[in-house]
Amino acid sequence: MQHTFHGINRARGIISLLLGVLISTGMNLSIRRLATEKNSPTLDFTNERLVFVRELYLSLSNARMRLLLMTLVAMVLCYLALGIRFSIGMEILLAVYSAVFGISQVVAFSIQKSESLTYVLDLPIYLIRSGVKMLATALLCYTLIKVLLELCREQFTQRIGIMHIHTRKRIPVDALIIFLVWLPYFYIFYPGTANEDTVIQLMEYFEIPSYIQAMSPVQAEDIFITNHHPYLLTMIFGSFAKLGLSLGNINYGIAIYVVLHMIFLSFVFAASLYYLRRIGVAPGRVNFVQAIVMFFPLFPLYSVCMVKDTIYAAFCLLFIILMNEIARTKGEAFKNKHFCLMVFLDGSLMMLTKVYGMHLLSLIFVVYIIYYRRYWKQVLVTFVVPIFLFKVVYLSILLPALNVAPGGIQEALSVPFQQTARYVTYCADEVTEEEKEAISALLPYKKLAKYYNPSLSDPVKKHYNQEATTEDLLAYFKVWFEMGLKHPRVYLEATLCNIHEYFYLEKVSSLEYYEFDTYLQEVDEDGEYSYLYVLHNDETVEERYAVNQLVLSLEKIPVVNLLASIGLLPWMLGFFILLNFLRKKQGYTVALLIPIATIGICLLSADNGNYRYIMPVMFALPYLIMLVLMPGGQQQD
Repeated sequence: MQHTFHGINRARGIISLLLGVLISTGMNLSIRRLATEKNSPTLDFTNERLVFVRELYLSLSNARMRLLLMTLVAMVLCYLALGIRFSIGMEILLAVYSAVFGISQVVAFSIQKSESLTYVLDLPIYLIRSGVKMLATALLCYTLIKVLLELCREQFTQRIGIMHIHTRKRIPVDALIIFLVWLPYFYIFYPGTANEDTVIQLMEYFEIPSYIQAMSPVQAEDIFITNHHPYLLTMIFGSFAKLGLSLGNINYGIAIYVVLHMIFLSFVFAASLYYLRRIGVAPGRVNFVQAIVMFFPLFPLYSVCMVKDTIYAAFCLLFIILMNEIARTKGEAFKNKHFCLMVFLDGSLMMLTKVYGMHLLSLIFVVYIIYYRRYWKQVLVTFVVPIFLFKVVYLSILLPALNVAPGGIQEALSVPFQQTARYVTYCADEVTEEEKEAISALLPYKKLAKYYNPSLSDPVKKHYNQEATTEDLLAYFKVWFEMGLKHPRVYLEATLCNIHEYFYLEKVSSLEYYEFDTYLQEVDEDGEYSYLYVLHNDETVEERYAVNQLVLSLEKIPVVNLLASIGLLPWMLGFFILLNFLRKKQGYTVALLIPIATIGICLLSADNGNYRYIMPVMFALPYLIMLVLMPGGQQQD
């Protein structure tokens, strides 16, 4: 018979206390601190055992109040988690999820602080401390996620209310409300914001040379536009800039574009709100999503931003909504021709606004043709036809006819190029003549160490030799493989340095743009193209700075940072997948393919922790929370 004390299971309480102490101690453990003459003046540094024991002591935190509070919180979580019973399969999935989380956070910490795995592997004391911290982090994750899963499972057992009929006339009303709330941002950031890519797109449109032309395998004196950045968006951005010039100032054209962009995003978000209402999500929860879209600064800030990623992310949101409808109806939505047409059009727009959109759509097609094989004809037409038209007609016929150069193969080689550059930087004395020759055929071997940036592959890959042959590539990959076998840790560190911010919770990133990029001014030393400079009002410089600091502060506020932390997004997505597994609704996991693939692409991307790369997930997150976590329309199926 188990002992209880006022309803509390004593045995479970003791275990929870021990686990709480372990979690609190491990979470507050210092990984980096070593014994020095300053903090250990009487220590005999020739005695390795004494140094080891001293450093174990120095690892521990003396913040008693913080340790006590964390112990109590961890103890409660452990107590609750020990009382929850899942299936063996679910327990294994949760354990794997938690273990990966614990390991990744400690590894990312080491990469963040040293650009290497030093604080995990290089000394016995590092190995022990990092191991304890991994265990504590994994245990905390396990207990927290288990409790949250149980809470969400209980939510889904609630009875669903009557689904109300909502008219589409609500869409323009919601769009107008969203637009009006965003309007002050337009005044503060007039005429709008943009990044370097947008400026280069404008340069291409106005036939001003940039380094992007050199990154294409097709080069000529009369070729200025490439599909490195989506050609369609280059033409749209350039046309509005040209309109502004015809009105007397480029700012007018940028401002007109930004206003139309704000209206476009307002309608996309409003239409997605309509879908939530239509499938029966409670009105209060829909209003909550609308409030996030209106008042959470990242949404209005990107509404006033002229950048390719916002348009692509908007089409991704609509596609996620369509995929959720397919899951909700168990594929029967494919019977509706109008629905298939929407999938066709939206998928086409995704491909036209993002270079890798075709590969993403191809992935969805492969999964759908298997999972929804009952509707294979509709899936085939809805996905294969737009992919074929894009690949064969648009890329292979139309763009060459318009004198538009394709993007270079180096965009897909960020990972191996970074690994090679790091190898050359840290192991140059071991590189053989054969390896030098193979690398030099693709990249400037002698300058790789200079170009190497651990968190950004652009400085290396933009020097790719566009005249390299297939034989050159095969020779490179042969030596790349052999070098990796000699020093696998170098390759691993190169990869982690370039991706860790996408899964590291502690990383604070620059989330938005609060100016129109000045790249053109920087390269136009003689002011030849000053008529293309986009300048902000001096009167609002303080407001722009204040908004920037406010947004950065969001990542430091608990709960609020759910929508602002890049590193948290993949773990939230993992939670959604676990919840779908718990509910035995795998169809809704299939509906998460775009966020899942977006995270995967970020792990192969050129730039570490770039928020716009993960924007499709950010735009969709408020809606996904309602579609996945809360009671709503998906129970109607």
